[in-house]
Amino acid sequence: MELFYSVSEKRSLDDTQQTSLYSDGGACAVSSKSVVAFTRMTTRQDSFRHRIPVCTVCVADLNSPNEPHVIMESVSKVIFLTFSSDGSQLLVVLSMGRVHLFTKGAGLHQWTSSHTCDWDGEDILHINFFHGGIRACVQSGDVNVHASYTEKFIAQPHKPTLVDHGQCAMNGFFAVSASGLLLVCVLTHEGAIFTEKKIVLGNTRDNFSVATAALAPTGHIHVATWKPEMIKCWRAELKMLDQAKGSKGDITVTIQAAQSFCPALSNTTWHTSTKSEGLVQVTCLRYTELEDPTSLLVALTVEKQVKASPSQQSSTPPTLGAMSHLVRRYQLQDQQRPLLKPFKPMADTVGIATKEWFCMGEWASSSPIVTLSTATRHLLPGSAAAHLPFIITAATADAYICAINRDNMQQLSSHNLLNVRGGNEDAPVSKRVASERQVVSLTHTWSGLSLLALDSMGSLHFITLIRPADIGPQWAISLILLLEFALVSGSDWWDLLVSTPHSSILMLTDKLSDTFQQHSTPITQHLHIRFLIMKTSMLRLLGSQQQKAIESRIQAQLTATQQLFRTLRPVTGDVATAERNISVSIQNYLESRASLDILDIEKSLDQLCSSMNVKDCQVDPGQLQNLQPLIQFAADLALFILFMLAQNSKFELARDPKIVQSLRELLFVARLWYRQNKLVLPQMFRKTQSVDVWAQIYKLLTRVAQILPGEPDSTLIDECVLLETQVMCQELPLHVPPRGVLADMASSASTPLQYEFVNGESNNVNTSGAQPRILEGALPPLPLLDPLHYRYIAPQEPKFNCTRCCSVRASWWGDSESVWDHHWASNCICSGHWAQPPTSPPKAA
Repeated sequence: MELFYSVSEKRSLDDTQQTSLYSDGGACAVSSKSVVAFTRMTTRQDSFRHRIPVCTVCVADLNSPNEPHVIMESVSKVIFLTFSSDGSQLLVVLSMGRVHLFTKGAGLHQWTSSHTCDWDGEDILHINFFHGGIRACVQSGDVNVHASYTEKFIAQPHKPTLVDHGQCAMNGFFAVSASGLLLVCVLTHEGAIFTEKKIVLGNTRDNFSVATAALAPTGHIHVATWKPEMIKCWRAELKMLDQAKGSKGDITVTIQAAQSFCPALSNTTWHTSTKSEGLVQVTCLRYTELEDPTSLLVALTVEKQVKASPSQQSSTPPTLGAMSHLVRRYQLQDQQRPLLKPFKPMADTVGIATKEWFCMGEWASSSPIVTLSTATRHLLPGSAAAHLPFIITAATADAYICAINRDNMQQLSSHNLLNVRGGNEDAPVSKRVASERQVVSLTHTWSGLSLLALDSMGSLHFITLIRPADIGPQWAISLILLLEFALVSGSDWWDLLVSTPHSSILMLTDKLSDTFQQHSTPITQHLHIRFLIMKTSMLRLLGSQQQKAIESRIQAQLTATQQLFRTLRPVTGDVATAERNISVSIQNYLESRASLDILDIEKSLDQLCSSMNVKDCQVDPGQLQNLQPLIQFAADLALFILFMLAQNSKFELARDPKIVQSLRELLFVARLWYRQNKLVLPQMFRKTQSVDVWAQIYKLLTRVAQILPGEPDSTLIDECVLLETQVMCQELPLHVPPRGVLADMASSASTPLQYEFVNGESNNVNTSGAQPRILEGALPPLPLLDPLHYRYIAPQEPKFNCTRCCSVRASWWGDSESVWDHHWASNCICSGHWAQPPTSPPKAA
């Protein structure tokens, strides 16, 4: 366990007032997209000029945690924050039973409250979303690193929590209240409310202090609650009723009692529990995994009574002795119980099989346990070839965070938050703040490798739980499996990169590339863009591999443009099948030898059109107008590569066959569309009007494709030099440096990293204009280039920044109807999130 970075409040006012603001605790949660939601306390002035505390819910990327975006303000206390499995929805639970459901928009700052539940002042103890029925996992047996994805990852059967007519999973969420209610809210597929239900757990309503829930593979909701002296469990089943004619339809909820037990001090099951051991109080309940209702974690506080001597029994009341603080893991197992034992006490008595909770191990603490946390799932529980321990984290009242191995309940490591500096304060203030610091909320990342903690001073602490030295040679295999799992499941790989040593990145990218290239064409086409983005994110962390990172980024952008061009259908109505798709014919033609032998683009087009209907090549003019920036980017990039080839024959981008072939296809398709619509003409700064520059670029790209992987000859270099006399080229800022935590990692900054909320970064947000010029005689690059829409943004124009690189995009194109705009509306090509530039929020006190 190692502290990686901390983000603290900037304390410029009275720290005593700020400490009191966070005395009621807080909440934080991390989504599968590495987005953190957390609470911050501020103050504002009411109509009587009194300062009242206000709780704000903020979201931020884990890579730029000092740039929070406020999505909600409330004078009520925020109790829980919960993300959906894909990170697109967020539940915010306020005191007095009010729940807000937020849905993410295009930008990281765009969260809208799509639904609000007001459950009549109920004190909510636990809340979560329904299970959608999708459960991909890593094979638990022996793992072959070079095996295909279909062999490594399987889809385990898991029934959705609520199934609609037609076997479709319904969206919604459920909550458990302190008064013994199961609260259910079901949403339609369009996001509107379908129904709300309140069901009593048990025969009568009861009072509970803590609760937790798990989603079983059978589709049931398993609930565990603590009522003094007993942990009571239930199983809930949700079903959709048949809709009668003219009725809205409804659901039915069936509650069944499950196995309960008493967590006494010295027993293993509730059958042998005794009250003489002392007072037992459960402070925290949590299922070890979200999808496993058979394993339960219980945090206990035991007050053991001290027996007085016989002479003092009549005059001295019983006194309390030592306090024991324990974390126990209980497992639901089958138990063979004898049948009719009092009537027939024989050794071979017939028995019955029942399920009972057994204590599998415990961990003791000298301080009260504040909260428990685990990862949602144990992804690598398999053999010794690739096994990572499943870690339970416990926060204690003395500001310690302890990592516990679930298998043996032994402590692996610990970290004390009192050693964290409190910003840029004076020494006496820092010492006082540190003594008052306490953990109020813990949450794991989806991989379980890292942990985020929110303390009572409003600071965030990102902690890596597993280091390579703790695992040994198995670390590389485990990390490869997790990276590939992130690739196929859609989860973000940021927390995997921060746990990866720089010395292993190059080896990991080679292993990932070798395995990826062994797959079939449908799989590689489906995951190609995402794989290139992952490769770019890894190579960008190494200073010696920046050129390879540039190549991967350009390949990802060109591949995305290719796939977009290939999905466009002609305006003619007689082409409806893939066999008649024009893109398939173009792709086969450009990969043939006949296409490479013809250098004239017009002759190549005539040869292609002679075997097909020209009407099948016509595309909607409105779509072509939206595709014009992408065609312009392909032409400028091809011109830039050819000019660099003339000045440096060893230029790497000109030696990549995939990039050259992609540019040939894009320019060829654009020229085909140009015959029907003149809007797709790329604009170039020509020195002479008598030369068809478009045709010259295609000719030289074809010449380069003919000789690769060989070296360019002098004739090709002379033709590229001749092209320089015919047209001017624009310098392209190909290298987009990282920012935030990734930038500090690339610069080998010492850990732990220290940040302050909205206080700038160590690197500049936009450094693309400060890059050195590499192309002689080219036009200088303009600042603020939108790398995806290929448009230069005015300085005063509203814009979005990427949270992980220095890319900037215009804020207007995320709402357009273009397919390309929707593809990159939420994420940059580096996998970062688009967000508004950070602004100074209300001060923390």
